Amino acid sequence: MDIHQAKKSDLRSILEFIGLKQVTRKDWHIPSKKFVLSYIINKHNFFIIALENKKLIGTINGELWNDKGFAYVGEIVAKGKNKQDIIDAMYSYFVKFCKKKGVTLINSYVKKNKKEQIKTYKELGMKRKGEYFYYEKKI
Repeated sequence: MDIHQAKKSDLRSILEFIGLKQVTRKDWHIPSKKFVLSYIINKHNFFIIALENKKLIGTINGELWNDKGFAYVGEIVAKGKNKQDIIDAMYSYFVKFCKKKGVTLINSYVKKNKKEQIKTYKELGMKRKGEYFYYEKKI
């Protein structure tokens, strides 16, 4: 499995991977192509991808606040029969990536109805904090 920070050349594969429903979402403040591209090229964002046999099988994206020592995870998506293995491998890469950037805390906000995301964060060792579905993990 090849895991790395996405490049501009990965944009088409990422848009195909997330699907037409996400690409045409009306509730995003800018068109999704520009939104995804901003996560690839902006130094305060990240878009990590996992490839197997040159096929995209997983992504993790979010924001880096390394000046404050934390990273915000926006979404973790994996497709395939070994979904948890893909997530674990991407998350391991992500933690190393964060440590190199001086990040010591990873967090995320999750809607109550996102049961699969909640399960994923718990399996990654993240803990719920406060009243909100807010998960964090010190690294």
